Order: sequence, then C-alpha cells, then structure tokens
Amino acid sequence: MQSKRSFGADDVKEVVVRMAPGSVVDNRDMPDICIQHILAVMLIDKNVTFRSAHDRARMQDPLVLRHRAKVRLDPGAAGSRVPLVVITLTDGTRLSEDVAAVLGTVNNRMTREQVIAKCRDLITPVLGPQASDALINAAMNIENLKNVRELRSLLQRA
Repeated sequence: MQSKRSFGADDVKEVVVRMAPGSVVDNRDMPDICIQHILAVMLIDKNVTFRSAHDRARMQDPLVLRHRAKVRLDPGAAGSRVPLVVITLTDGTRLSEDVAAVLGTVNNRMTREQVIAKCRDLITPVLGPQASDALINAAMNIENLKNVRELRSLLQRA
C-alpha cells in the first residue's frame, strides 16, 4: 500500500481488516499472532521481522498501543467482496488492498531474493552475518554439494 501512496503511522486514522468471525489473531496477548499488534508495528517500522513480531515488550510500548488502537477487525465483511485491508488516512484518503494469496504460498511464491532475505533475517541473529551467508549460499546451491554432511558445520554456532 505504501507503493500507492507513501504515508507514516501518524498519517493513519484507521485500519480495517476483513477477517472471519472468531479469528484466532484478534487481540491476542502473543505479539506474533495478534493482528492489531503486527499492523501497528508495520505502520511504525514499515516492515515486520521475525524479531519484531516476537518482541513481547513492544506490546506495552505506548507508541505501539496508540497505533494498535487504530486497527479493527470487520468480521461482518468476511467472505464478501470488499478489500482485505482498508486504510483511512487523516486527510480522508482510503487505500485498500485485497490479497488473493498470501506471499510464500503456492499461489504467490516468493522470489529467490525474498527467500534469501527471509533466511538472512531469521538466521543472522543466531549464527552471525558471515556464517549465515555461508549457510544460505550452501542451501541455495545444495545441488552442488558433494555430500549433504557439508551442511552440518554450517548449522553450528562458532
């Protein structure tokens, strides 16, 4: 949606998300499965990483809570032909997006570059940048390994 019109978190008046009634991600106390929290973090950071999605302390951050209050689910619209997400900006502009297939699923595959970026985001905090790059390179070129056991040393912390 940012590609349609650049906006900051403070420019957002409301975010409405179409979801099925009784959704398991509605106002949960776990950051990674709370849609309100994840969208608030995305508004602030312009991205959500594995680390930011699991940062329990941010669930109490006043800035996150202020933007989280802008997010509401619309279970009444589930299954209807309305956009999945509608963002209303403070100037009245409405941006909407409908996602037929979530990125990373069979109908919306990730590019090689997206897979590598996701791997780097997940692995680097554990193994460090050099070891992560080596592991990712080996995995992305696994057909060139003489023996899969070559991966073992790459999976261990130094």
